[in-house]
Amino acid sequence: MSSGYALSPLAQADLSDIWDYSYSQWGAGLADAYVLAIHEACEGLVTAMANGRLAGQSAEHIRVGYRKQIVGSHLVFFTCKLMGAVDVVRILNQRMDVAAHF
Repeated sequence: MSSGYALSPLAQADLSDIWDYSYSQWGAGLADAYVLAIHEACEGLVTAMANGRLAGQSAEHIRVGYRKQIVGSHLVFFTCKLMGAVDVVRILNQRMDVAAHF
């Protein structure tokens, strides 16, 4: 967990899979950079919430209270908690059947 956001066990597994795939396709440097970009986007969600802005887009078609943020080729699904905290639920490729992963 970073300050203000937490990754669910499924989101942690998603992030590990993203790194593994990125490494196999483009090498360690780009895999590290892409995963860092996802972490930075999660921190940006927290910053937006702390500044009174509702971050991301509604994903209530998945589950009530869910929101999503596009990061590269992926969708970060999250919920907003009290005091601006963000719980990252899943991190899925945009081409995936999202509903099948919830």
